[in-house]
Amino acid sequence: MGFKDIIRRMKEKRNMKKEMFREAEQQMLIQKTLEERQKSANERELERFQKEEREEQIKEALDFYRKKRDRDIRFGHNPLDVKNITNSTEWEVMKEKNMFAKRGNMFSNQENIMKNNPNLLKNNNKLFSGRCTL
Repeated sequence: MGFKDIIRRMKEKRNMKKEMFREAEQQMLIQKTLEERQKSANERELERFQKEEREEQIKEALDFYRKKRDRDIRFGHNPLDVKNITNSTEWEVMKEKNMFAKRGNMFSNQENIMKNNPNLLKNNNKLFSGRCTL
């Protein structure tokens, strides 16, 4: 029964920790309440305003760092880690002129494969009619 004993001891330790945390929280709450009662109303109000202002500053700083982190994630790195080839390139192909520009259709002077084709009309059906005739 060694395994059950180990589990039981782990559970007891966890329960002891929880109990100690509860006691510490209660002590802190009592201490804070005593300190608040010793202060004047004006002092408590001033501390409340200072706390609200501090929370606003924290929120603004947090928003700034979140936006900065998001911007770095989106735009701060080049996923391919290469230069943009459209702006500058080292490839010779990109520097040459377009060899196909200002030329006509190279197929315009050739015979059409559809012209005088005896297989085009079989059984009075066109070869590419869209219907399947078997």
